[in-house]
Amino acid sequence: MHRYFLQTSLYTLIAMLAFSANAIICRWTLDNGYIDPISFSSFRLAAGAAMLFIVMALSAGKLTRDNRIKSTAIPNQKGNWKTSIYLFIYALTFSYGYVAISTATGALILAGVVQLTMIGYAIRNGDKLHGAEWLGLALALIGLVYLMYPNLTSPSWWGLVMVIISAYTWAIYSLTGRQSLNPITDNAYNFYRTLPMIILLMVASFAFTDAIKLTPTGVSMAVLSGAVTSGLGYIVWYKALPRLSSSLASACQLLVPLFAAFGAHWLIDESITLHFIIAATMMLGGLALVLIGQNQHRKKAALIK
Repeated sequence: MHRYFLQTSLYTLIAMLAFSANAIICRWTLDNGYIDPISFSSFRLAAGAAMLFIVMALSAGKLTRDNRIKSTAIPNQKGNWKTSIYLFIYALTFSYGYVAISTATGALILAGVVQLTMIGYAIRNGDKLHGAEWLGLALALIGLVYLMYPNLTSPSWWGLVMVIISAYTWAIYSLTGRQSLNPITDNAYNFYRTLPMIILLMVASFAFTDAIKLTPTGVSMAVLSGAVTSGLGYIVWYKALPRLSSSLASACQLLVPLFAAFGAHWLIDESITLHFIIAATMMLGGLALVLIGQNQHRKKAALIK
């Protein structure tokens, strides 16, 4: 049991660090002009697809005969076009968002909007919030508005819109993927299906704009983001996910903006402002209150049954 706990904790920590690193890599690479957002997204998705297919092939080689027979009975093993479109929009708007706003702000908005979208989805499907949870939701929304308000009239409004779209599409992608019985395979094929979208976007960019910029550093960072902090990061996260309750899994993801903020401060010298600290406290504290409340009500419901 002790080893099981340590292994789960390690998987979770590695995954959260990987997701945080995605934000830092993207911001640093784009902010320094090593690559343009379209090319960064394209190389990231292509590298993610390649890594997931490599892992999928290696995993398939280790399956026993019984597991192979069982795996053939699992439906929807190859993702679908709808979720691939969500993935493509998420990756593209993620890159454009980090052109204009800091790592810490982007990661906090991303985490906040993702969690708020998932809470809204749960409410729409019949889940009820109680007093403390409504208070937490209100606090998180106030924190989000407080974080964005000083920037609404500055040029970074475009970055804020991009990050919000990115967060929303990632939340929908995650909610769709929750029903997957084989997440690595589904993700691999979802990444693979973005390749035609990438090709069309790159062709359009070369034909109609002069914004394409490629350097060895930029391409390397995009591949690192796709293959390691995205591809391998998802794989490690999916190893930890079955061992975590839904509330704990959501709560763990609230660590990402904190890791991203401190990582960006340490690695690329981004400042952590008092404004950010106040907004982060309200947003993450409010979301944590909702998650704790939901977990308590689930436990009570289970006891009643």
